[in-house]
Amino acid sequence: MNTSKPRAPSSRALILSGACLCTALVLPSSPVLAQSTAKPAGEGAAWPTRPLRMIVASAPGGPSDLIARLVGPQLTEASGQPVVIDHRSGANGMIAGELTAKSDPDGHTFLLANAGFVINSVLYTKVPYDPIREFTPISLAVSVPNILVVHPNVAARTVADLVALAKAKPGTIAVASAGSGSSGHLALALFQQLSGTEMIHVPFKGGGPALADVMGGQTQAIFSISVTSHPIIKAGRVRPLGVTSLKRLSAFPDLPTISESGFKGYEVTGWFGFVAPVKTPRSVVQRLNAAVVQSVRMPELQERLGNQGAELVGSTPEAFGAYLKSEQAKWAKVIRQAGIKAD
Repeated sequence: MNTSKPRAPSSRALILSGACLCTALVLPSSPVLAQSTAKPAGEGAAWPTRPLRMIVASAPGGPSDLIARLVGPQLTEASGQPVVIDHRSGANGMIAGELTAKSDPDGHTFLLANAGFVINSVLYTKVPYDPIREFTPISLAVSVPNILVVHPNVAARTVADLVALAKAKPGTIAVASAGSGSSGHLALALFQQLSGTEMIHVPFKGGGPALADVMGGQTQAIFSISVTSHPIIKAGRVRPLGVTSLKRLSAFPDLPTISESGFKGYEVTGWFGFVAPVKTPRSVVQRLNAAVVQSVRMPELQERLGNQGAELVGSTPEAFGAYLKSEQAKWAKVIRQAGIKAD
């Protein structure tokens, strides 16, 4: 009889839990597909005519990957074409952004962008694209808070505890992030401004590797997107201290917000949305928007992500374009006041 103990789930397996790992397949047609088979007036061929390429600006395992793999199958159903997820990590998403900007503007290639998409233009002196002028917004898909978590070995059970540790030994607590300019990085910057602490920022090429490093104990803390930190917290691999939204999460009703933990008004919200090359035909953008909106409003996504603190939006292209501009202005002020430079 085999008496060996079951192996514990790996860090990578835990990070990917909750995500649909199957390859997107062509599923039965939908009202959106029925609309998309007609030719756009004066714009040539029908759309879509081949698989869709979703470029993701981070490594597998992080929040972008999770969102992509949950939304991908729904986009397949809505469009009638397989969705190929293409991970292009590095340079805080600029590799993926440049690749998307230079792709054919025919609606078959689009980018799953996050907060760093517009923040890079302030954070870096040289960015290979303009996030406002060289892209066409499609839709804001998901808005989600971060959760401040620490490795279980860290002697902090509250936000106040962590602040006390950081002040007792300035520059000794290492905080991981998905990269310079990511929502986690800016959450840390704002937290340090309000708390008067000095911590070490450790950027990674994506939220997955960053969270895995915290679970391994190499770094002590991270402001992690709630949809990826949720299963890790449940598994006891990290300890949550506070949430960056102004309201508590239904998934963790006993977890206080950072705002109510002594830093009133503290709020940082991560987001994920879709953009395409700037010359993508308007009629195709509208059809792609309809597919994205239909995807994020599917009941299974609402139930799965909503229970983990995410808000599934599904906005108009115009509303998302305005949001991108407001986010760029908001964080430009924080970055300049903090003197943040690209790592």
